[in-house]
Amino acid sequence: MAYIDKLLNKFNKAKKAINSIKGIQSKIQAINYTSAIDALGVEKDAAKELIDTRRTTLETQLSSKGAAANHAMMPPKIKGADLVYPYHDKLENYILFDIRQRRARGEFVAHPVHTERSIALYIPDALISQASVGYRNEGINTFQRTIDELLENMELSGDFAGQALEGAKKMGTKFVQNAMNTMQGGLRNLKRGRASNPLQEQMLDGIPFRSWDFTFDFWPKSQDEARLVNGIIYAFRTSMLPDAYSESFDVVGKDAGMKEVLKDSDLNASYFNYPNVFDISFEGPIGNKIDGFLPAVCTNAQVDYTGGQKFSTFADGQPVHIQLTLNFLEIKTLTLGNYESISNGSAIFSEIEKGYGAKTQDSTADRASRLLQDIDPPKDETTASEVDGPGGAN
Repeated sequence: MAYIDKLLNKFNKAKKAINSIKGIQSKIQAINYTSAIDALGVEKDAAKELIDTRRTTLETQLSSKGAAANHAMMPPKIKGADLVYPYHDKLENYILFDIRQRRARGEFVAHPVHTERSIALYIPDALISQASVGYRNEGINTFQRTIDELLENMELSGDFAGQALEGAKKMGTKFVQNAMNTMQGGLRNLKRGRASNPLQEQMLDGIPFRSWDFTFDFWPKSQDEARLVNGIIYAFRTSMLPDAYSESFDVVGKDAGMKEVLKDSDLNASYFNYPNVFDISFEGPIGNKIDGFLPAVCTNAQVDYTGGQKFSTFADGQPVHIQLTLNFLEIKTLTLGNYESISNGSAIFSEIEKGYGAKTQDSTADRASRLLQDIDPPKDETTASEVDGPGGAN
């Protein structure tokens, strides 16, 4: 019996403990504690997912491993030969043609056009820097101008009905006058001594690509310089000409996919490979004084083996005088930002501002006063007695 009482005692204690736990659980649920825990868990998962995504993005974009892998996939840049003319005389200033390597494809991958090369020549006699902006005449008729004026006045006054009525009167009057003049073959306007206003405006049409023409005269003084001249001509012409290639589809092996196959002599080649791009600049003191060039492609290379004179050669058949005329077309337009990148005007203008800083701070009235003094100097205010002497006029 005593043993049974002990068991009942333990059972009652356990039951009270269970009831107290249930009570605590109900109280927790009553204050929405479990839902708050669930909400925190959801926010935690969302934050963790955001952090993981951000980490993956940063690793892809900024990791040295990814940058190295992308760089390793690119073909290495190969430096070709540098050509300088004149060969025997050193000059202070040169015009430099840096030739970028083109995309390597097809059977000419070992050709010099797939290397970076530089050609330095003397400054040509004709060197003209041009800049132009294109505009076009665009007619804006009365109806369009009236609508524009109507909208602007509505924004200012908010009176839609009044502005609309005024605009309708203008358009109606103009329509009636034009109709009557048309029916009379223009006689109505002629009799009244008036002509229709075409109402044209100058619209910005864009910026054309600049082109450059350079003419170089070569007078080789030795066999080495003659070979150099021929190499310069060959470098310009091969750099301006595209190579042709075709693609074939391979479905076998680990390299399955599109493969580039070049047959330059094949008339059925599918594509042209883009030629080389030239970076033209000046070397020497002249480079800090005049404007430069934007990246360009060579569109024409004309070789005159007589140089405008009677044809003559050396003993080995090398022409005595060769004239090379090159035409380049820039592949970027001369916007303000591009001009700032090739111009030294900003530095020069800063020097001018420093040199004339005191003068530029003068007021407009002071500058106008000095200008008037330069144009019309003050008259001499001497009296008659000072001119005629102490005795006055004789």
